[in-house]
Amino acid sequence: MQPRPHTLAEVAARADSLARFGIELVDWLRGLRALGSRPALSATIAAPPDLLEGRFPEGNLADATLAAYGDLLAARIGIPPPAWVFEPARIAREPWFADEGPVARLHALRDSPPAFKRRNLFSSAPDLPVRLRAGRPPVPLEQRRAVNAERQRRFQQRRRELVRAYAAGQPWPPSQPPPPPAPSS
Repeated sequence: MQPRPHTLAEVAARADSLARFGIELVDWLRGLRALGSRPALSATIAAPPDLLEGRFPEGNLADATLAAYGDLLAARIGIPPPAWVFEPARIAREPWFADEGPVARLHALRDSPPAFKRRNLFSSAPDLPVRLRAGRPPVPLEQRRAVNAERQRRFQQRRRELVRAYAAGQPWPPSQPPPPPAPSS
């Protein structure tokens, strides 16, 4: 089993049909839930995906969908969209509606985000499960271990210096001034 795609470029690389494209896109959307920082989310749209128009008949629709999601994600996290989302080849040649029927089409025309409308795609509620988390981004375990090991090494070095100073007869601890003399009565 292949891991989920982390970028839109990976979604395009794995797609060989519209059905496979849909599966990979849904997996990419599910993977976004685990990301909570701007750098991590922007990395998922930074690389331009390969054009899918020549790979399968609905490739132009898939190209427009990738560009729409890239543009929408950039707008949601407050960064400028990557340049590849504005390529003319990434606009659907004909309007595409997620739902059929006149009322559904009217709702889609009204409710589609601008990123989708610009690419001739009309869907009343595209799913984009993104929520930026407050605070610092998570630090990888290896990096935390390295920082903690360095902190522990410095602590042990300071303790060895204090023990040497004490053994040499210097006041304990040498970095602090001596206590004031006790008042006489």
